[in-house]
Amino acid sequence: MYKNQRHNEILDILKEEGFASVKDLAERLYASLPTIRRDLNFLQNEGMIHRSHGGAIPADEKRKAPVSFRSGTQSKQKAKICRLAAELISSGNLIFTDASTTVMHLADYLQEEDDLTVVTNGYPICRSLSEQNIRTVSTGGRLLKDSMAFVGNTAEETASGFNADLFFFSSSALDEEGTISDYSEEETALRRVMMRRSRQTVFLCDSEKFNSRSAYRMTSLSEIDHVITDSPLPDSLLEKNGLSLVKQDDGAVWYGKK
Repeated sequence: MYKNQRHNEILDILKEEGFASVKDLAERLYASLPTIRRDLNFLQNEGMIHRSHGGAIPADEKRKAPVSFRSGTQSKQKAKICRLAAELISSGNLIFTDASTTVMHLADYLQEEDDLTVVTNGYPICRSLSEQNIRTVSTGGRLLKDSMAFVGNTAEETASGFNADLFFFSSSALDEEGTISDYSEEETALRRVMMRRSRQTVFLCDSEKFNSRSAYRMTSLSEIDHVITDSPLPDSLLEKNGLSLVKQDDGAVWYGKK
């Protein structure tokens, strides 16, 4: 299938279905995963689509892929990232987390005996932590149906009332310059509040989000204290943003400030 024909097929699928994963597009169009990712990057740069978690949505589609879908994508990689990220946590810490499906895996590595307090805008994370008897505070606010994230003035005011030791978050895109961005304007606004109220910020990013850009800028890698991924970042990107390797373990890579 020629490139232009494949691009048109992708646009038709997204217009019809609203969201499609990279894997699904590759299977349906008989193309490799790298080819589809290049196609999606091209279409996004042309303003025709938005890259989403593991796939894409039409440019005029404001909703994200449902959290029930995204939570099943890259799950092994996300678990490895969070297992390494949990090493940053000390007993008695107060932690912010966002509502991302990546950070959701962090709950599996928190222990009741560590006397932690977790402040989050993610409804599924609240439920998971409460079952583990971890002290949990919800930001409250308006609940977004697709991401199951609390957002808005109430959520931002709640977050502003805490001083956190660590803020764990993910986002939908990391571009070649080190800019972190996302499709949700309201979730991005709340992440910025949590970042300002935290002593250290930890960005968790699986490689599906590399070399892509979303509508709303969150921050830059240069402003982040720790970055944990499932694949090495280019040396040029690390140098530009003042990061160096801290540790590699079981497929996860941890970078910190020089």
